[in-house]
Amino acid sequence: LRPRHWAMICSQLPRGSPPKGLDVIFPARFSFSNDDTEITGGQRVDLEELLNNPQYGDDDEEWDALDEEEIEAMKEISSAQNIKRLSEVDTDNYPRFVVKALGKTAKKGSRVDALLKVLLPPSKVVFQKQQRDKEKAKVATELREKRELIAKQKKEQEKLGSRRMGYQY
Repeated sequence: LRPRHWAMICSQLPRGSPPKGLDVIFPARFSFSNDDTEITGGQRVDLEELLNNPQYGDDDEEWDALDEEEIEAMKEISSAQNIKRLSEVDTDNYPRFVVKALGKTAKKGSRVDALLKVLLPPSKVVFQKQQRDKEKAKVATELREKRELIAKQKKEQEKLGSRRMGYQY
């Protein structure tokens, strides 16, 4: 998750802002600054600023380097299933969601409901985007297959036409 990704997700939410109570913290290395960047839930996210601000880096090579660094780090932790204690993971190095005062505001039996309330709207946006991308990929694949079939049929027709004319390949 990058600041620009979160801004794009938030821009598609009903009020154009992240759900109130859900904050996102991006480590300094993700914003190319000295301090962590925190996007507070309930406050509008300026997509244009995140996309155009050089603080968030628009240089693809910098992002590629960060992605490579993350891949190396994730080799140690390939799944949350393998983690026995949270202390095994340096969570400060990764973007994270924070639901402040969850223990104080939500009753003991309704904490999962409180988490779902703030996490489902953004996850629904991401799911819908994945479905659209999946459909586009399917259409693109079908189009490519049809083009290949047409090219193959054209080549066969040319071959047949040249045989009729007495030419050989």
